[in-house]
This record gives sequence, C-alpha cells and structure tokens, in this order.
Amino acid sequence: MVPPVNFFDRNLDITTYYSKLGNNFLQAIHQSGVRNVIHLSGIGGDISEGNGFLKFISNDIENILKQLPGDISIITIRPVGLYYNLFFFINAIKTRGAMVSVYEGDVKEPWVSPSEVATAIVEEIINPYKGRKIRYVASDEITPNEVAKILGEAIGKPDLKWVVISDEQWLTGLIAAGMNPKSAKELVEMNASKRNSLLYEDYYRNRPILGKVKLAEFAKEFAEVYNSTLPD
Repeated sequence: MVPPVNFFDRNLDITTYYSKLGNNFLQAIHQSGVRNVIHLSGIGGDISEGNGFLKFISNDIENILKQLPGDISIITIRPVGLYYNLFFFINAIKTRGAMVSVYEGDVKEPWVSPSEVATAIVEEIINPYKGRKIRYVASDEITPNEVAKILGEAIGKPDLKWVVISDEQWLTGLIAAGMNPKSAKELVEMNASKRNSLLYEDYYRNRPILGKVKLAEFAKEFAEVYNSTLPD
C-alpha cells in the first residue's frame, strides 16, 4: 500500500518519492521470499501520461512490480475515488458555498467506500490467486451534481452546487493555499483527466459489481466531519 504524503511539503519531489518507494517494495519482496503479493494500487494504474499524480502513485509502481519473476503472484487492487477524498471539498463549501473542481457535474463517476476495499483485499487473502490479475473495486456510480445534492442535504445546505472553474484558476488557488506547485499541477491534471473519461476507460472495460455502501450512507460521516471542521 502506498502511504500518504504531504502535498503541501515544498521540498517534496513526487517523481523521486514514488520511484524510490516502488523500488523499495521490489527489493523487500525479493529479499523476503514472498510468493504472493497483493498491491493496493488505484484508478489510473493503466495510464502512463495525462492522469496527474496517479501516474506515480498507481502506474509507475505497478510497472516496477511487474519486474518481479513470473512465478510470484500479484493481485493488483484498483479502487476508484475513495469517499473520504470528498473531505477535500469541505473548505470550499464553507468559504465559497459550493463544491469546486475543473470538470463538469453531469457525467457519472465511480466512488468507493474504504471498507469495501478492505473486504476485497480480505477476499483475495482468503482465496489466494496464482498468477497475476487486476481487480477494480467500486461502491457507487454517481454524477458530481448528484454528489453535491446528497452531501448538501446531509449538511443542511440543500442548494449546494457543483461549480466548474478553469484549470488555471484552480492551480492558482491551490498554490496560494500553500500546496507544493508540482503537486498542485499534478492534482489539477488528474481531475482534468475526468473531463474526457481518460481516467475511467479501463474501469468501464472491466467494470466490477458495485458494493453496498452507497454515497448516501457516507454522507452521514461527511456531515459529522463537516460540522466539526473550521474553514481555513
């Protein structure tokens, strides 16, 4: 599993960081003698360009692990957007009264509950797979406009809207908020990749059975965090 990093760290070089991390995984597997690997990757693992920091987090590390000998089994788990990533919007809701991003709000995109990612991993541990396979995990498919409506109702803002701004506006705002400029650029590019469905092409070719934890259930947790968070 790739650990989180502080994208506000001005000294962070995400290219070097994730390359080193992937090679550390590779070396550890070689030295340990492990024969069965479950790699928690992510959406975008099939894309080498145009998907922002997912290139480093998902694609680069997946490709590094492909260097392992063929007799080592690798199960690559690719969760889609995790529900808790929606916490990122809390500050914009509190300060701008809207959910703000760079892609339109009328096309469905997949989301997943962390609990169902954990369930998928447990299933792979209980029933070991010999060989290599990729497994997508998703809980719900819903448009950003619907996300805004559901979350808005949960926090007492039924008129909450999904608002689209330009890549340049969002990049400027992220950097002004203190984000590492390179990390900010990669974050904008990742979200921009949703505009042309680049990010989800392979997901829809290998669409999983959706889980049971829908966004409406997560909205209760979102409301609790929202109500306990002060704006920046």
